[in-house]
Amino acid sequence: MPIVPTAVFLAVQFDYLIVGGGTSGLCVAARLSEDKSVLVGVLEAGSYDSDLPEIAVPGLVGRTMAHPVYDWTFFSEPQVHANGRSILQSRGKGLGTLRPSKEELNALEELGNKGWNWNSLLESMKKSEHTLQDDFRSDNDKMFSIPPDPEFHGHGGPIIKSLFPASIPPIHAALFDAAENLGVARCAETGHGVVLGSMPVFTTIDTRTATRSYAASGYYKPNAGRSNLLILTEAQATKVILEDQEDGRKKAVGVEFIKNGNWLSSSVRKEVILSAGSFQSPQLLELSGIGNPEILNTHGIKTLINLPEVGENLQDHTMVFTIAEVDETMDTMELLLDPQQQRKHAELYKNQRGMLASVPTSGSIFLEPSKLGNAEELHAWRDLAESQCSSYLSSIRSPGLKRGIQKQYKLQREWFSCNRQAEGEIIFFNGHYPSAELQPKLGKRYLSLSAALMHPFSRGTVHIKSANPLDPPAIDPNYFANDADVEMTLRILKLAFKLQETAPLCDVIKERDENLKGYIKNMFSSVFHPVGTAAMMSRELGGVVDDKLIVYGTSNLRVVDLSILPMELACHTQSIAYAIGEKWARGNSVPREILLGFGKESSSLIYDLMPPFGCLLG
Repeated sequence: MPIVPTAVFLAVQFDYLIVGGGTSGLCVAARLSEDKSVLVGVLEAGSYDSDLPEIAVPGLVGRTMAHPVYDWTFFSEPQVHANGRSILQSRGKGLGTLRPSKEELNALEELGNKGWNWNSLLESMKKSEHTLQDDFRSDNDKMFSIPPDPEFHGHGGPIIKSLFPASIPPIHAALFDAAENLGVARCAETGHGVVLGSMPVFTTIDTRTATRSYAASGYYKPNAGRSNLLILTEAQATKVILEDQEDGRKKAVGVEFIKNGNWLSSSVRKEVILSAGSFQSPQLLELSGIGNPEILNTHGIKTLINLPEVGENLQDHTMVFTIAEVDETMDTMELLLDPQQQRKHAELYKNQRGMLASVPTSGSIFLEPSKLGNAEELHAWRDLAESQCSSYLSSIRSPGLKRGIQKQYKLQREWFSCNRQAEGEIIFFNGHYPSAELQPKLGKRYLSLSAALMHPFSRGTVHIKSANPLDPPAIDPNYFANDADVEMTLRILKLAFKLQETAPLCDVIKERDENLKGYIKNMFSSVFHPVGTAAMMSRELGGVVDDKLIVYGTSNLRVVDLSILPMELACHTQSIAYAIGEKWARGNSVPREILLGFGKESSSLIYDLMPPFGCLLG
């Protein structure tokens, strides 16, 4: 039943009302509706199109970016420390994974969140997965010949993941061999709690059909016949309706939304759940009167709950690419620019083979600090980071938020000093990374390596621009506000160039584009992994939600998406978005409730949008 007409949706009172039908939101909706005695509703701003090739076909990854039907196409505010650039902030609209380290997830508990640790989140990640084993054969490349350890990988879950794609480009092996020659070892097991070295990347591709596996295909489609799950698409939530309780807290009793230009509302008996993502969950909280009174008063919104930390603490991964021309014998994504090759690979795809059956990425290289500089350089970076962290902390007006970020910085310093956590990632893209500034030459073949920063010291914000819910939020990630972030990114980028100069990778590279100084600030982009804007921390540390994901000052309003993560993690965040939904909905020390979701991590019914190379990688 679940996608229903407006009249049907309005005619019922829900037990749970979820705003956002994406990665976390659909996970929660599917799990809650397993209980036939409850009625679950989902409001989704996007539509649903299960037959769109740009969504289903892995090799067409990234084709829906900046498309108004599938992407909110937000842009950041002009970035002061990046030459005034406004950076694209793609967010999925409508219905691959690498995990963080054990130490990073255990840090969630150190920040006061009981039961949020490696062990509990590993079980939640496994519940979301079905790991294909049939692809592992003795004649495979050594990076793909070791089956995943079942202790760390799930079976029987809704999301299909596979490690062995339809085709592994020859450059993949050369890249990992070059890394090994630079002292970066291969890491055979992916997802066991240590994120260091060169590793193959699990993709959310069902290799049996060569199609993407995502929230709509895994959590929604198999449950489309449930009578107690109702979904209203193309409906944008505008406000949570709150009422006073005797104990002084607010109770969520419904959600207002816009559908076909009409302002409507739906009521709820038990809970409202926000899975709107790191940009729109805080926006919706502020539109509902929850946030910093100074900001709310500016836009004529009455403050119902004084919670100034809403929308603060924004963090994101950044990346900058180096692109090299490679030998014409290499099969790269540029083949698909040739009409004859397009027809050839369209035929191969019918048998789950060829470039359309795979994504352009098959591996990543995670780097601890010692791989990026000597002891003297690392000490200088640490001093630079600490000096500018102190300056930033002195500017924070909320005492709780100041204490919380102080504790975050302490953890970051420990990770940096102990040399056990990845600070950089180099991501392989088998072709010319899409760029408005750098264009491929017809007939040439390319290799792209991204240099991505894992634990930025810079912190930003996202807040409402006006009281109009249709206005996009003001997104200010404050990229590179801490100069140590620039210096670390420069080192990661230099190592990417060094890989290109190292055998055997250098044997297939013909020419490189190497503008370095100024290149980072002029060319970097987001990896689309924003977190932290509705942080799960104690009230004393400036949290927005508690460890049961309840918004402080309310009794039944929860946020269930990546905005609750207080710190950025060294991973691709899709797996954690599913884990957050699974952990909460299944009652792993968190009761069953309701969510709000619009963002990339919650995504939408139509498409769990990722960056062009990162789609299917999380």
